[in-house]
Amino acid sequence: MGYSAIAHPHQPIVRTRPPPLRLLVANLALLSVTACAPAPSPLPAELKAELGVGMPVAEASKRLRAHGTTLSVYSAAECQALLDRSPNISQLPPRGGPCIFGKIPLSKTWYGAHTDVILQIVFDASGKLVDGNFEELGSFL
Repeated sequence: MGYSAIAHPHQPIVRTRPPPLRLLVANLALLSVTACAPAPSPLPAELKAELGVGMPVAEASKRLRAHGTTLSVYSAAECQALLDRSPNISQLPPRGGPCIFGKIPLSKTWYGAHTDVILQIVFDASGKLVDGNFEELGSFL
């Protein structure tokens, strides 16, 4: 049994309406928002290269502040307590020394979205940088 474009004489003809104007406007707005998304930032890779293994805490903090970073430096005990209290907050396990958590604002759009680089850096017991994690995150609020 096939379908025909011609309606059966005993069935009502169903007329289709064009989509409502608000649906069209919503789709156009969605397309414009996605088209305005900023390109990925090179900053996370630049920070990874700039903050090398063996760098002291004070020097790392100074370099991060030069990038406009809002940061917190925690002692070894505080780093461990953060991990114990909330395991999802930390991408890197403590290495016996202080740690730094921070955020660098990158961009803000006209429609309310913003992009930041979040970071975590861990140091050994002598205060030398061991590892760092740098991620670009975007959000709408």
